[in-house]
Amino acid sequence: MAMAPPRLLRGLIAPLSPADWLPCHQQLLTSAALLHRWWVARLRCSDGFKLFLVLLLVSTALAVIRYVASASMAPTLRPGDRAVAEKVSYMFRRPSVGDIVFFRVPTALQNCGINKDVVFIKRVIATPGDFVEVRQGQLIVNGVAQNEHYTAPHASSYTMEAMRLPEGHVFVMGDNRNNSCDSRAWGPLPISNILGRYMMSFTRSPLQ
Repeated sequence: MAMAPPRLLRGLIAPLSPADWLPCHQQLLTSAALLHRWWVARLRCSDGFKLFLVLLLVSTALAVIRYVASASMAPTLRPGDRAVAEKVSYMFRRPSVGDIVFFRVPTALQNCGINKDVVFIKRVIATPGDFVEVRQGQLIVNGVAQNEHYTAPHASSYTMEAMRLPEGHVFVMGDNRNNSCDSRAWGPLPISNILGRYMMSFTRSPLQ
């Protein structure tokens, strides 16, 4: 019997697709795709959670929120406010006059029994090298009377002898001069004690 030419035999034999000789091939591909999508979704969820944690840690490292318990900074800040301070500015510059700062209590107050972890909020009114004094309730810095529109009404009779601020220190006072324990009582504040600069307040309670 004569043999058919090889080319003819190849034409008689229908080529088989992978799906014909491996019936589960398509199912395997589908399962693999589903498994891949599941892992991608899981990784994305995990990365998103990690990003959230990183942002939370960064925000915690760069900002601080404090409850205002006293009226020493009224009317700017009132009891019941939550004040927010940022920690970035003073990485690049020193505190400026007019800044409201959060700070750890200085050693002089710690020696009087105040816990070292207590945080005060006051306004910077003079910086290193400045001369500060008060005459009849009028704040004078470097011989110039200051126009302090932000202060609460206060007695005009109190005075403070002139002093020059040493390097590395600022002079801080509360806006409510009649009800504030500040640099008038315990001296200049070391800049190293400052934690951050006031940005904003919220959850303001009505005045009593």
